[in-house]
Amino acid sequence: MYNQKIIVIAGPTASGKSRAALKLAKKVNGVIINGDSRQIYKELNIGTAKPIPQEIQNGIWYIQGIPHYLYSFVSISTRYTVYDYQKDTYSLLKTLPKEKIPIITGGTGLYIDSVFFQYNLTKETYSNKYALYSLEELKDMLGSEELEKLNESDKENPRRLSRILQRKSLGIPTGYSNIQNDNVNKGLYFVLDLPKEILRKRIQERVEKMFDDGLIKENKHLRESFNKNLPALKTIGYQEFDDYFDGKKNLEETKLEIIKHTNQYAKRQRTWFRRNKNAIWTNNYLDIENKTIETLSL
Repeated sequence: MYNQKIIVIAGPTASGKSRAALKLAKKVNGVIINGDSRQIYKELNIGTAKPIPQEIQNGIWYIQGIPHYLYSFVSISTRYTVYDYQKDTYSLLKTLPKEKIPIITGGTGLYIDSVFFQYNLTKETYSNKYALYSLEELKDMLGSEELEKLNESDKENPRRLSRILQRKSLGIPTGYSNIQNDNVNKGLYFVLDLPKEILRKRIQERVEKMFDDGLIKENKHLRESFNKNLPALKTIGYQEFDDYFDGKKNLEETKLEIIKHTNQYAKRQRTWFRRNKNAIWTNNYLDIENKTIETLSL
């Protein structure tokens, strides 16, 4: 638990969250806390569009002088859940100086909401008993009717299927909103809202840049160093290379598949964030800055 006001800058992938959060942090004496479930991993860099620090001290990243927390601190061989993220973020918030404003930015709605809405999670609650089943077993347990609701990528993602089954077993198939704490955060929850055609263009440009920056080499190294079936590698930008390295798809097909899956993911992110009826949807940075300064002065 915590008492300070938190500012969230969320939104779909490639919407400009990191840039807006950095600009705001400079204006309000803020620090940035990672809200992306994949940028926590040390080994996933290019494919997660992870920011690049100019300096690292005691595990804290510094970008343009602003401290960034909870980036690249977990190995992909370690099981890490929303419970762990909430616990680590709570611990971090307790150590921050009172004059520092925490700004959580990222696209993983479940992680962000677990902190902002102070979900009542326990380690036992999030112990996923389905994590050890095979893909075919998970499909059988979920059933054809539920599978039809999923896109092709999710149907072949054991991690995604196990999480759906886990939520259903807890009686919360639409998310974790019914286990949130009554102590609602008094901060602000912004969602960057770009026109779909602009977002699609940005996603394509981002994926092209990932390939230019060495995404193939990164994937090759990961497969040489780790088991390709690790849950963390069932991530967009990494899972699509399975068929490439198996000789089933060429490089261009792999790239197009990543773009397609990223667009599908962006759509799911929008759907998640729309559950928060108090979220402020905007594509205007000055709107974020002005509302934040006003709220912090209250």
